[in-house]
Amino acid sequence: MQKMNTDTLAGNLAVPSLEYDGYASFFSGLLEVTHTRAVDDGLGERIEEYVMSWLGDHALDGFDDYSADGYRRTYLGRSPETGWEAIVMSWQEGNRTSIHAHPQFAGYFFADGRFLVEIFEPAAAGYARLQRSVVVEAPLGFYAVGAEGSFENHIHRITCLSPTGHSLHVYSDDALRGTVYRETMQ
Repeated sequence: MQKMNTDTLAGNLAVPSLEYDGYASFFSGLLEVTHTRAVDDGLGERIEEYVMSWLGDHALDGFDDYSADGYRRTYLGRSPETGWEAIVMSWQEGNRTSIHAHPQFAGYFFADGRFLVEIFEPAAAGYARLQRSVVVEAPLGFYAVGAEGSFENHIHRITCLSPTGHSLHVYSDDALRGTVYRETMQ
């Protein structure tokens, strides 16, 4: 076992995030979907339906800022009042996240490309153990609902398997506060 790692995702990004104008209507619609609703599977289904429908009409291929050093994050919107945020991630083959967790709600909507999604379970402090993995072919979306107030929900790692790819992520709070883990085989 390696030394315990209690960093957040913010400290593990290889490439800085960007901000992008022009998606106010998408983000306003997302905030309408989330407004005053409890974070549960019903809300997750509404968000998934909204985002996948939107992606069906809006290709993300304009987000062509790729880096060999890591996936690129572009904010479409963040609400200071509620914490909800939406981020487009631009990937090239081999880009990989750290093993990390998120706030109460985390939605992953793959617009184009092919990805490996690995799901982990907590192990010893600061460590996670691989539970299962799945290869995702876009378009496909899914979400996870976890404990309120925690940034240790839905521990996972994503790797891009195609030459390029795009995904749109929706979080109920600042995703960069998510805990980062080290992998253990035990």
